[in-house]
Amino acid sequence: MIQSTELRRIDLFGVPVTALESYRYAEDRIVERIKSHIKTFCVAVNPEKIYRSQRDNELMRLINSADFHLCDGIGALVAAHLLSNQKIGRVTGVQLFLNLMARAEKEGLKVFLLGAKPEVNEGAFLKLKQKHPRLQIVGRQDGYFKDDSEVVRIINKSGADMLFVAMGSPCQEKWINRHRSQINAPYCMGVGGTFDVVSGFVKWAPKIFRATGTEWFYRLCTEPKRFKRQLVLPKFALMVLFAKLTGRRRKIQAHVQ
Repeated sequence: MIQSTELRRIDLFGVPVTALESYRYAEDRIVERIKSHIKTFCVAVNPEKIYRSQRDNELMRLINSADFHLCDGIGALVAAHLLSNQKIGRVTGVQLFLNLMARAEKEGLKVFLLGAKPEVNEGAFLKLKQKHPRLQIVGRQDGYFKDDSEVVRIINKSGADMLFVAMGSPCQEKWINRHRSQINAPYCMGVGGTFDVVSGFVKWAPKIFRATGTEWFYRLCTEPKRFKRQLVLPKFALMVLFAKLTGRRRKIQAHVQ
């Protein structure tokens, strides 16, 4: 068993970001907690979540209630460096999910896939089984269901160690948070459009974009309809600049349109 260590956190406008050194470090901490039966809620933190949490108290409380806060977006990484003078590793939700699938196969951990369209959920399942033949995907359910309690019952009956929820953010985090106390799976994580990428329905950004943290630009070019949503990015940049100049780094009031 890996010796447990205290995880360092950096505050960005009231939103915590966990200082994870690397993907391997994150995986080790997660697997350690699963094997110790410690319930763990993992949230990917990006500029959009930070910005919107300034006006959405429920979202702010939800993020703070999580155990792991991934520095998922390049904007969050830059903000952490500028405002805290500390370097932390960027751990994206998509890559962490892929890495955890390999670890789950190796460690014999059981996985449940929840959310996305039926064809996307099935496609992700098939691709994962193709790549990881010994991976135990003990259950899956697309996102088109009406009875939450029945889904929770199915998840618990499966004996899953890891629950991945693809409902889009922040809906997926809110769903996990509502049912966290009833879900037996030690590890829960919202994964957004990860099933779309894994299944092949959406192309993952090329390596050059992932390496430079400009996946947002690739997605904007390939999905122009995301333009309005990504208007948050320059607003977040201004918020960070204001905080840098004034030293006001706790929660501030942001005007979300």
